[in-house]
Amino acid sequence: MEDIEEIFFIEEEEEEEIDTEDEIKLAEIYKLANKLIKLLDELKSYELKEAASLMLIKEIIGDDKLLLGLASKMLQDISLGFEDDESYVS
Repeated sequence: MEDIEEIFFIEEEEEEEIDTEDEIKLAEIYKLANKLIKLLDELKSYELKEAASLMLIKEIIGDDKLLLGLASKMLQDISLGFEDDESYVS
């Protein structure tokens, strides 16, 4: 759950203005993502959990090459153990 919170965290330094409508949508996305994660965790079959997780990733990325590159880099960082290293810059 902390990873999702980090994704939606906007640094105060950026002072990016977010439209009120976008804030509402972002809150709903966060709520639904938490629900999906909870449902995935409740699956008894590990194979089903893997398949559903991969299906979600594929649906989210779609044909967006930039998002595919960012997701690939993030997964590489996680697999190499850099996710908790604050001194590492991706």
